[in-house]
Amino acid sequence: MDVRGKREMRRERKPLPFLLAAVAVVALFAAGFIFLRTSSHDQEAHGAQEVLSKPTALTEPEELALTEPETGPESDAVTEPAVSEEKPEPQNRFVISLLGDCTLSSSHYTNYFEHYIGDNLEYPFSNVADILTADDLTLANLECSFSDKRLESESQYAFCGNPKYARSLVLGGVDCVSMANNHTNDFGRTGVEDTAAVLEKEGITGIQENQGTYFDLKHADGISVRVGIYAHPFNGSTEQMQKGVARLREEGADIVIACMHAGAEKIYVPTKRQTYLAHAAISGGADLVVGTHPHVLQPVEAYQGGKILYSIGNFCFGGNRNPGDKDTVIAQMVVQVEEDGVSWDMEYVPCSVSGVTNQNDYRPTPYGQDEKGYQRCLSKLAEPWDKTTAEEAAAAKAAAELAAAEAAAGEDPV
Repeated sequence: MDVRGKREMRRERKPLPFLLAAVAVVALFAAGFIFLRTSSHDQEAHGAQEVLSKPTALTEPEELALTEPETGPESDAVTEPAVSEEKPEPQNRFVISLLGDCTLSSSHYTNYFEHYIGDNLEYPFSNVADILTADDLTLANLECSFSDKRLESESQYAFCGNPKYARSLVLGGVDCVSMANNHTNDFGRTGVEDTAAVLEKEGITGIQENQGTYFDLKHADGISVRVGIYAHPFNGSTEQMQKGVARLREEGADIVIACMHAGAEKIYVPTKRQTYLAHAAISGGADLVVGTHPHVLQPVEAYQGGKILYSIGNFCFGGNRNPGDKDTVIAQMVVQVEEDGVSWDMEYVPCSVSGVTNQNDYRPTPYGQDEKGYQRCLSKLAEPWDKTTAEEAAAAKAAAELAAAEAAAGEDPV
């Protein structure tokens, strides 16, 4: 008997109408059930995919589906999002950063800085930009000119940079520069005017010698502080210093900063002239005197309620391929605005002018707290200091150098 043949015959027979209707109902019901089941499964799978695509501490996807929520007092710590331990900056706090000599150029007769930096304008301040862009105001001493002309100078060391390097100051967070130093007039009036024009184009405030300016710093809630900055001429008098800061105070500055470019190069103690000028500034109403020119760190002095930073050294300094002393700091004036007035204090970020030790890579870099340079910088700023005058230190240094030279020549030192 052919079973297959009988099955084919049965399939060819037509069923009764009511059976066809019943079969149709059953088929529709089954199809709907399958569709709903499949749709529900697809939605669950899609939802699981979205959860797993978000950052999570879990490493295995199965854990996300299998882990049951905890109950009891400790469950909140597990299920609620973590809260950052960092506290927001108080709105009545303002930070003013102060930098030493910035020379965005090589000597007029070399191109070491330009060759090293090229067109990477972010590079020079790349290791400190996060600090300087987080403050409310950054002030530096600009010890170079900017011009697109080939300017000539009779100075042995003169620095005229390509205008594009002024952009490095902006990218590094520098808002304001003092143009009052011994290199201000190296390229004559043209150099000063070209530099001022480049700074203005970049949105940087340039303060020329014996001039002052104001910055009205304000937070979102309306709390504000007015900062006055005076740039004392390189060979200016104590009278100019006192009158310059007094004018800013009289015109309503809450905080007055005096920029002083004076002292003996590579000498670690202030000269008498530095002391006279700085004391005159405080007597005239300055809160803070920030000094440059010696190219090294010198001590801080507390004087009649003010602070004197006699020298904060170099910073981003293209004028020396390998300074013997690379220590510097970012000095930060931290201002608090209260209902009864304004108060402030100083903080310091010890740095090297270079990111490497064997040369100057023209990229100031903070020292780690475990590095020797960190404490070394702070010790150079420490007060009180050795009362040896700069003149005595310079004389001792010259005598030592002479003795060494004579010894090298085979002569007995006197």
